[in-house]
Amino acid sequence: MLPSHDNIELVNLQIRRLSSLRFCWPTFPRSLEQRFEADTSDRRCRRLWLEGLIAIALFDLFLIADYFSAGDNFRRALVVRLLIVTPLCLIVNASMLQKPSPAVRETSIAFGSGIAGLTQLYLESNRSAASTAYAQLAVLAVILFANIVMRLRFPYAIMTSLAMLAGDVLFLRADVTQTKQEEIMGLGMIFAITLITLVANYSANREERLNYLLGFRDEILVKDLNRLNEQLLRRSESDALTGLANRHAFDMQFNELWRRAVVSTTALSVIVVDVDHFKQLNDRYGHLYGDEVLRRIGSLLQQALRAKDDFAARFGGEEFVILLPATHQSSAVHVAERICKMVELAGFPPLDPSQTPYDAGTVATVSCGVATAYPSMGELPQRLLDAADKAMYQAKREGRNRVACAPGQAELGITA
Repeated sequence: MLPSHDNIELVNLQIRRLSSLRFCWPTFPRSLEQRFEADTSDRRCRRLWLEGLIAIALFDLFLIADYFSAGDNFRRALVVRLLIVTPLCLIVNASMLQKPSPAVRETSIAFGSGIAGLTQLYLESNRSAASTAYAQLAVLAVILFANIVMRLRFPYAIMTSLAMLAGDVLFLRADVTQTKQEEIMGLGMIFAITLITLVANYSANREERLNYLLGFRDEILVKDLNRLNEQLLRRSESDALTGLANRHAFDMQFNELWRRAVVSTTALSVIVVDVDHFKQLNDRYGHLYGDEVLRRIGSLLQQALRAKDDFAARFGGEEFVILLPATHQSSAVHVAERICKMVELAGFPPLDPSQTPYDAGTVATVSCGVATAYPSMGELPQRLLDAADKAMYQAKREGRNRVACAPGQAELGITA
């Protein structure tokens, strides 16, 4: 499938082409034609199947006229209509339910229509002037039904109409009941009405495709608008520096995960992560280098997440927070310890040669505070976050580069 930009350009070009007053063949370029058929084929096949049943029923109803007018030829009409043409047309009609390819579908319908019309000419051949006129009307009915009711695709409508005209010419040439003048008038009438039905068929095909293009363009525009809205939403909910979720997105996700935990009676763990000695790094190497440090920490936190529901956000300054739904304290501590190890192994970003070298004791580390709760109705999510934050400061006091857990608080269900 073409990218949306290429799609909209192609669709606009085709809309301009079909909207012009000039004659243009009602087809699309290959890729767009394939999509058009994929989107419309099922409905068209069902419609052709239903209209085909109606056409077959009408064709067989002509037996009533045959009974009163054909006399000795009624038996022949009965055999031809019910035992030859009708089964053949029913097979063609049933094939529509199998959703054949566009070429097979249109050829089959054109074939069935042509057989019905030529059969009528055969049954009325050389019987009487009234039968000849009756046959002409039957041919017109077939052409009208094929071109206007069933709306054959324009090329197939042309082929069907030409086949019916050729059959009618042969019928009138072989008919001995008509004068030359009557033959010419009959042919003129058939030709004029056929031309009118082809114009109507062309207009219907053109309008169908134009309406499809307009709908398709609206679909593309809506998808592009939704995609842009999603991008704007992601930008509004992400931290521009680290690419993690921002505080606003964290608050919404925290409340949602808390609600889910209440409903499912599962644990919810929070890890607060703070970069050790970040102020000294900022003061010594500048805020731009501090930004590089935060970007690296944010990337490492993203890598430390275990499942799609785990959630990392920048909480503010050099502080980050991780939400771990359906996670007990032991598992949360394991995640926090992995974060500490990843940061220590990755180290700080390399310094620019023009900057002051690292102090010998400068090591990239973070301190983590872990708190876990089994939320219930009426409890405040903020208390769990506060507990994790206090645990993080406890890790700082205990020497940094370590994990500390919140003390047990029975009223919150926070595990020790």
